[in-house]
Amino acid sequence: MKEKKVEVLIAGGGTAGVIAGIAAARNGAKTLIVDKQRCLGGQFTAGMQGAWVGFSDKDKIIVKGIAWELRDILKERGAIVDNDPETDVCYLYDTEVAKVVLDEVVAKEPDLEVFLDTSIVDVIQDGDKVEGLVVLSETELMAIRADVVIDCSGDAAVAAKAGAPFEIRPKEEIQPMSLIGKMAGVDMDRVRKYYEEHPPVKDSHVPPAWHDFRTFPGFMHFGLHDELEGVDLPEELEYLRSWLGIFTSTPNPGEVTINCSGAIESHSVAGFGERSEQEVFSQKCLYDVAEALRRYVPGFENAYLSAIASLLGIRESRRIIGDYKVTLDDFLAAREFPDSIGRGAMPAGAHTPDGITMYVYDLDPGKSMTIPYRCMLPKGKEGLIVAGRCVSYEAPVANCIRCMPQCMAMGEAAGVAAAIAVKTGTTPRGVDVSLLQKTLKDSGAII
Repeated sequence: MKEKKVEVLIAGGGTAGVIAGIAAARNGAKTLIVDKQRCLGGQFTAGMQGAWVGFSDKDKIIVKGIAWELRDILKERGAIVDNDPETDVCYLYDTEVAKVVLDEVVAKEPDLEVFLDTSIVDVIQDGDKVEGLVVLSETELMAIRADVVIDCSGDAAVAAKAGAPFEIRPKEEIQPMSLIGKMAGVDMDRVRKYYEEHPPVKDSHVPPAWHDFRTFPGFMHFGLHDELEGVDLPEELEYLRSWLGIFTSTPNPGEVTINCSGAIESHSVAGFGERSEQEVFSQKCLYDVAEALRRYVPGFENAYLSAIASLLGIRESRRIIGDYKVTLDDFLAAREFPDSIGRGAMPAGAHTPDGITMYVYDLDPGKSMTIPYRCMLPKGKEGLIVAGRCVSYEAPVANCIRCMPQCMAMGEAAGVAAAIAVKTGTTPRGVDVSLLQKTLKDSGAII
């Protein structure tokens, strides 16, 4: 087996992981990102999210740092659409340009290395200290040792393999997955005119969690209740009348992104045949929604499904038990934690497990909840930081903490903390939080 030694090893180069890698390298740590996909960015790129939700508290920007740096680059290239950056619920961006931008930003960091198309096989540990990973690329195994490991797998895969405590809700309670696609050939002028002349009655132009945001870039619409009213659907498509679907314009002419519910009552951590069923079911749902738009919404007559994401959108799976668990009460109180490393203000709550709608708990404009560093530290484990949607929080908090800007903020904090731990010869749990916070603020992050 091949062997390698780095200072910071990041499992997963997705939304949190790629930012963690950039942050660790910029702070002087020899860093390696390992990711099983063909490109960096996870849901930000391969998942084709297209709507970058979570920068604003309805009154002002609450996330900057590396995430904002990426936003500025995309803006310069005409690959992002916004209305009022301070109060937009999201920015609509080109996911394909984002892939190239991430590669360019990463290439500028001499201390950062990336292994793509590489899977995690096992965890190397000594007692309770995580010391590295065994990874697989094609048919070759490699043991990679590190001073600090950052789990940005989304599913807390490293933490779980290491025996760290975690929780996961029963299948019948967990949020549904989604699969995102793009349609090309859309006549957006006709679409806009149709909805101006036929304003939705049962649905709205935006999802429930977005209702109180002041501005919305581009065009977006939520649901198909009104469009399918009175339509004689085949029995196998009746579910579409109440199925959760969001479609938005993109920076590109005649292009629309579809985000719809997919596999329900399923755990993303399941493998083999069960995972295959999730993929097939989610793809069918996406195709069905695209066909419904094409058949029943003026402006979509000549449109076609031009791309399907290479990643399922996972809203919820494992959540570690950390040194602190963020609670719904913390969110409702807009808690200011002394060890804050970032902020979130998207309404808490979750998508309902039946794939139909969502329930939300909102904050007043101008208010946000801070994210404590302690929720990123798995109980009973040393040498390991977790960043992304699998940190420690109560299930109803999910929508506030799992959005991409918040995952990026946690990734940046994890990377900085790991570099500080290496430099000062301590563990992630022993990092001076005031130094971590100062370093983040000096880099433009908002905590």
